[in-house]
Amino acid sequence: MNIKEMKIKLTIFAVILVLFALTGCCFSSGSSTTNDLPDSVEYKMATIDNGFIDKEDPIINNYKILLDSLEKKTINSRIDISDITVTAQRLLKEKGINRTLLQILNDFDTSIPDGSSGFKLEEIAAAYMVLMTK
Repeated sequence: MNIKEMKIKLTIFAVILVLFALTGCCFSSGSSTTNDLPDSVEYKMATIDNGFIDKEDPIINNYKILLDSLEKKTINSRIDISDITVTAQRLLKEKGINRTLLQILNDFDTSIPDGSSGFKLEEIAAAYMVLMTK
């Protein structure tokens, strides 16, 4: 694959991710605090990965920590981050690559240096998908 083809694929993927994020395909707005866990994004992501879990399950905090970190590092909202992550997981599965949402969140988070801000998660996700499906 030449560079021009790769740029076209990255652009198409980024557009798809933006569309999913803007339409809120996967989550309705809910609380992002642990006070209302059944409606929180981290709880929903944890249940996608693990099936039904108790709202007191400590694993939920792992999702919260990564979502909090990515919210600081990117211009994306918590809902956008979750939508992009779910979309990336679905696209990876189509390529035969199984990653949990927690693993993908962690991969996104560790790819952005601590203390950074202003990143667009759609761009990070597009590069991630190219690297993962190479």
